[in-house]
Amino acid sequence: MTKKYRIDRAFFPWLGAHFLEFWSYYLMAFLSLYLLHTFQSQIPEMAKELGDLLISGKEASASIWPFLALALAIVVFRTASRLLFFYPARVQQKLIRIELLEKLKKSHPDNYNSYSDGQIFQIFNEDINRLRGFVGFGLLQVGNIIIAFSIFIPKINKFNPDLLVAFFPLVIGVLIFSCILIAFQKYLKKSMEASGDVQNFLIESYEGKQTIKNFHSEYRFLSKFSKLVGIEMDYFFKGSLGPTLSLPMIKLSLGISLLWGAYLIKEQNLGASSLIFFSSFLFLVAEPIGFLSWIGVVITSALAAWRRIKELLVYLDHSGPGFEGQILFWEQKIAPEIEVGKWSVFTGETGVGKSYLLRKVADNLKAQKKKMSLVAQEPYLFNDSLLNNVILGQEFTPELEEKVKTLVSIFSLEHLGRNINEVFRLELGENGKKVSGGQAKRIALMRSLVSDANYLLWDDPFSSVDLILEQKIISALKENGFFQNKTLVMTSHRLSSVRYCDYIFLLGKEGIIEEGQAQDLLAKESKVSRYFEKQMA
Repeated sequence: MTKKYRIDRAFFPWLGAHFLEFWSYYLMAFLSLYLLHTFQSQIPEMAKELGDLLISGKEASASIWPFLALALAIVVFRTASRLLFFYPARVQQKLIRIELLEKLKKSHPDNYNSYSDGQIFQIFNEDINRLRGFVGFGLLQVGNIIIAFSIFIPKINKFNPDLLVAFFPLVIGVLIFSCILIAFQKYLKKSMEASGDVQNFLIESYEGKQTIKNFHSEYRFLSKFSKLVGIEMDYFFKGSLGPTLSLPMIKLSLGISLLWGAYLIKEQNLGASSLIFFSSFLFLVAEPIGFLSWIGVVITSALAAWRRIKELLVYLDHSGPGFEGQILFWEQKIAPEIEVGKWSVFTGETGVGKSYLLRKVADNLKAQKKKMSLVAQEPYLFNDSLLNNVILGQEFTPELEEKVKTLVSIFSLEHLGRNINEVFRLELGENGKKVSGGQAKRIALMRSLVSDANYLLWDDPFSSVDLILEQKIISALKENGFFQNKTLVMTSHRLSSVRYCDYIFLLGKEGIIEEGQAQDLLAKESKVSRYFEKQMA
């Protein structure tokens, strides 16, 4: 049965499903809010009673204990309501991240190559965090408003219906504020995208600084970075202009409501304690109604984040490259036949597409559900120990330990520590930056060899080692049975590597120029032998 993902739904069906998934939490959360506002609604009445005692000179009969008990109840239910709203939001954030990561893992990399690393990070971090803010803070404040009004309005109406009119300026001010916020939210998505561009530029610049050290390049980095930050700040400024200009409106409308209420109390001669009653309710209402303005921000942010996630899903859910056994190579359809249990090699001049063809062979094998391991020219190493990078999640058994020890020796990596345990514990750093490029490549080859893959696809595996070490590695791997029941497909332009293979594919920009058994093509006059003669010359 096909798994149903939360992020496959539209925004509001997803929200409904979220409520159903965590209904027990929300039931307790709304009960906590009801009790919170019920206790808070006692504050104006108790304040009025205290005011009447003070005015009549009977302050000695007043007691502080009811106020302390009321404060304790408010703290308890206020805390409970927030925890019960925020916990499901955190869980939802985690589950959506896991679902999106699953889709990213299943999707072919070509599907989302139009997204930069920074943009994908923004979606996983910022956008999903905005959804958490919506289902946590946003829904809490919606509940606050609904329950507060359902309790406060009847109490005010019971005391004096005429005072309800004095709340209108505050309501109107908040509504105008919300409209202004929504009008400026069109810049939010652009600001989010610009932030992703800035982050990606930082990543690329950091990587570039490893190889680019001259002054002019450094200057251009700073100039480009300044430009990107300027774009981000421009959209951020436009997006925040609405709240900045309209925020004083909330305080102004609150002041007008207070003055209007005071005027009505004076006109009806309700007494000074009635002003205490009214102002207490006004400030109790001001908190949830004030948050109404920010609910607009939270909702529009969440909708913008959801749209960005759904746009990425369009790419992730794409079926990817079609596989019919044939590969489009230089506008020709070719079908290289890989002989099981043998070594095959793609060779040819630089730029003819050896790496591309190897990746497409990997795609074909993956589509056929074959167990394969691909080692790219620049493989990625995780910020973890050498051992964890090699076994990559496998259970560390004594048999696996012996394999890794043997491979450390074969690939001449034992000097990375004073003993094998130190080598195993060596932290490689992000993308293996604590080891050389050649060492990183050999660690990736070790990872490939200890995997359960039947097909090993290696892109120019021995380019970073000399001919003597290459011969030592290959001979030792064969002697120790690491290629038993394995099919190897590699790319190489070196004759030393090609000689170890059983079958050769000579590539050119017109496709496969020549193919055949290595011993035949290298021993006689052929395009392969002429290619290597020319190379040696």
